[in-house]
Amino acid sequence: MNPEKLERQLAKLKADNLFRERLTRTSKVGRYVSIEGKQMLNFNSNDYLGLASHPAVILAANDAASKFGFGSTGSPLMSGYTSLHQELEFAMAAFLGYPRVVLFSSGYLANLGVAQALLKRKDWFIQDRLNHASLIDAAQITGAELKRYPHLNNQKAEDILKEEVNRFKLWATEGIFSMDGDSHDLFSAALSAHTYNALLWVDDCHGVGVIGDKGRGVLDTMTLSEAEVPILSGTFGKAFGTSGAYVAGSNDLIETLIQKARTYKYNTALPVPVVAATLKALEIIQSEPWRREKILELIHIYKQGCKKYGLAEQAKFTDSPIQPILLKTEAAALEKSAYLKQCGIITTAIRPPTVPKNQCRLRITLNTELEREDIDVLIQCLIGNY
Repeated sequence: MNPEKLERQLAKLKADNLFRERLTRTSKVGRYVSIEGKQMLNFNSNDYLGLASHPAVILAANDAASKFGFGSTGSPLMSGYTSLHQELEFAMAAFLGYPRVVLFSSGYLANLGVAQALLKRKDWFIQDRLNHASLIDAAQITGAELKRYPHLNNQKAEDILKEEVNRFKLWATEGIFSMDGDSHDLFSAALSAHTYNALLWVDDCHGVGVIGDKGRGVLDTMTLSEAEVPILSGTFGKAFGTSGAYVAGSNDLIETLIQKARTYKYNTALPVPVVAATLKALEIIQSEPWRREKILELIHIYKQGCKKYGLAEQAKFTDSPIQPILLKTEAAALEKSAYLKQCGIITTAIRPPTVPKNQCRLRITLNTELEREDIDVLIQCLIGNY
């Protein structure tokens, strides 16, 4: 590509307020985080349960590194599959209530792998229009026909399902949507999928660990199981505070992924200390429900504060840790994010293509490390009273 063309493209991103800049973190993640040397209140992290810096999680990683070394040394089908990888797969299957689980090195790779293993040309890949980029990219690499419906609109999804009953259809939706924090009516989706012979796949990256009485995610809140949702996937990089991903399903489904998913077969397995840390995080998720309870309390405090100070119209309230503040334009989102940074609060301005045009926002995320007074400070800054 012509270097001048690259330069023009970058200049246009800046002119359109779509240029991204990385912020350098110089501390652990917690209630406060150091960004470029400045301590800030942390409303910018997916570490919802505060486990990324938990001493027991770190100790588990250190112990595993001493025993196994750090790198897994190969793909899972070569030298990369250890007894700890196997233990985590068994533990996640028991936790989620699915027959079997397989680990992937990232959520992106998991989603690509599932689609590539199950879909072929002329199959249909049905998706919510606001699904994560990894699911959209997964459709492109399979050659399957991508069919998208308006966000959360089950009737439109069902209309697609009706079109060709005999065609193989894989239907993917997020459990908790990463930028909106809302959820599909999975009862209706499961019924529609069953009626019209589609395979339903829920990617619950932002739900598992945080949502539900037992922390099993959106399916936990709706009393759904493998019978209604044959494929459940998610990452460890959110509530678990670690890294990597999993796919849960039937024995045959998981064995198919192991045999056919290129992002599993030809990718280095998760480092062993990461696996050990995740096992410890899973133990904490199951034994310390107060972390989820505190999230619910913070969500209530946040909603009440927004209503009290006139932010209800801008705030898109959800029942998840993800609480968007809608600001429409790119410039408005960047300006508000920069102002909060000056106030000592870190949160991200979300712009296209991550969200549709004119739906720019701040993505406020709540975590168990925060306190009631931190919510109060955030709201006062959002209304400019600081």
